[in-house]
Amino acid sequence: MTSYWTTRGLGPADQMSYWADVLCQAFTPLAPWRSRDHVEHSSSRSGLPGWVRSAAIGGGNAAEIASCTQRIDHGRREVARADEDVVFVNLQLDGHCTTTQDGRQCTVSRGEFAIVDSTRPYRLEFVEPGNDELWRVLSFRLPRPLLADVVGPSAATTARRFASSSGSARLLSSLMVETWRTDSSLQTAERQMIGAAHVDLLRAVLGGTQRGTGCSSETDEALRVSVVRYIDSRLAFGRVPATDAARHVGVSVRTLHALFERTGTTFGAVVREHRVEACRRELADSRDTRSIGTIAAAWGFSDSAHLAKTFRSRFGCSPVEYRASVKTGEMSQLA
Repeated sequence: MTSYWTTRGLGPADQMSYWADVLCQAFTPLAPWRSRDHVEHSSSRSGLPGWVRSAAIGGGNAAEIASCTQRIDHGRREVARADEDVVFVNLQLDGHCTTTQDGRQCTVSRGEFAIVDSTRPYRLEFVEPGNDELWRVLSFRLPRPLLADVVGPSAATTARRFASSSGSARLLSSLMVETWRTDSSLQTAERQMIGAAHVDLLRAVLGGTQRGTGCSSETDEALRVSVVRYIDSRLAFGRVPATDAARHVGVSVRTLHALFERTGTTFGAVVREHRVEACRRELADSRDTRSIGTIAAAWGFSDSAHLAKTFRSRFGCSPVEYRASVKTGEMSQLA
């Protein structure tokens, strides 16, 4: 499903604040602004005209953005506000953009692209093409855990210009354009696979090994951390299906299970471990007077007996015994 936002119909005084809200909804926390020089070299001398079309692609997102000459900052404040770690691939369709991150700067023109990493500050300065038209960019948001080993500060891959005239860069830019053009006709499973294809092609562009042909230990660990964060965020809402977790980080269910099997455990075991640990924390809170059955239900156990069996297997005592030991000050050191 495609979302659409536009500043059309808003007064000049309202356009800037609305545009900032739109960028945050469609991408990540961003702070746009226009200097006097931006305004003087723009066909838009007041306000901030612009629009965004956005759609989910696999574990990421794609969007086409158009606006007037301006600067957009993702500074330390915006980094702290970001609720997920992502990488953006920005393919310029019209106008040009100067991208700054990690002490590097590049200017991309029509048909070229650059990437930025949301976990560190960056700056984008977009300039109109000079024919009274807005600049346009096609931006794909990809899960950073899948790319952590090739976009880190030491990788020197952000804020670099990639010309899409040959090689894997040409394949990636072509895939981005064709995916965007055919988005409305894609099924959910197709979106998932195509999203993974964008990640693999970007790894090829950046010189990393393609996922699925020998993932690095760093990438595996980053993926597992992302999955565990997702598990923790969903535990209180009931079931945490492997399909949902896989979709969240942009991998197949098979790859998700393999990630945990390589460390001698399973996805299901990790979910159970975090459920029982959540119960243990609440049982350790002397201010919490809820029944054990209520706590068990709150964290996804079918009943108190189900929790008791899992709890004893993990901690060597029952929930009743554990709560009693807390009250008497004789709580053992449970691992």
